[in-house]
Amino acid sequence: MRRPRLTYANVVATVALFVAVGGAGAYAADQLGPKSVGERQLRPGAVTAEKLRKNAVIAPKIKALAVKQGKIANGAVSGAKIANGAVGSDQLADGAVTNSKLASGAVTGDKVDESSLGQVPSAAKADFATNAESANPAVFARVTAEGKVDASFSKGIGSADVTRKAAGIYCIGAAGYNPRGVQVTAEVNVSDIVVAEAKVNPTLNCVAPQVEVLTYKNGTLGDEPFYVVLYR
Repeated sequence: MRRPRLTYANVVATVALFVAVGGAGAYAADQLGPKSVGERQLRPGAVTAEKLRKNAVIAPKIKALAVKQGKIANGAVSGAKIANGAVGSDQLADGAVTNSKLASGAVTGDKVDESSLGQVPSAAKADFATNAESANPAVFARVTAEGKVDASFSKGIGSADVTRKAAGIYCIGAAGYNPRGVQVTAEVNVSDIVVAEAKVNPTLNCVAPQVEVLTYKNGTLGDEPFYVVLYR
């Protein structure tokens, strides 16, 4: 069997073949046609984060709902990244805003539904005491000039509870009642100037828990009818 002879023509032909094959492959790799590489040409995981140019992925390139909570790094969305009005009540989860999240003074009076607030206990007691005592005081009486009680205009005070100490001086008490306040009004007298005054826990003419009532006519102590109310 004869071996083929190595000739210049054979060598040149072989070199030309390798150059042609190698050059065509290099040309094909560097000169890809527009849009010739699609999703089917990319291996899974071929495009990694390092392969993406900075700012290459912008909002129009992101599919709706593609970025979910699990895709956002902790602290990635800061206050500066949230547009004004972007977070409304519908975007807040129930119970998301707690007391510790509210700045001091953030909730003002005009933001509070007053009907949702209960009354302060002490205010409720004050209302009750004021209304009850004013509308229907527990102890009151009309006392005549002689120190007698007019039962038709009295409650909780009888004639035995009133002592006329001297002209225009009356001591008034009520069984089991320790008054903390008193109000007295002289009965109208169109011909004279009549004035009445009262004092709780007196020490001169009456003895506590009585109250002292003084009546004046034309500036002088004198017996005059009056109305008195005792308050706890």
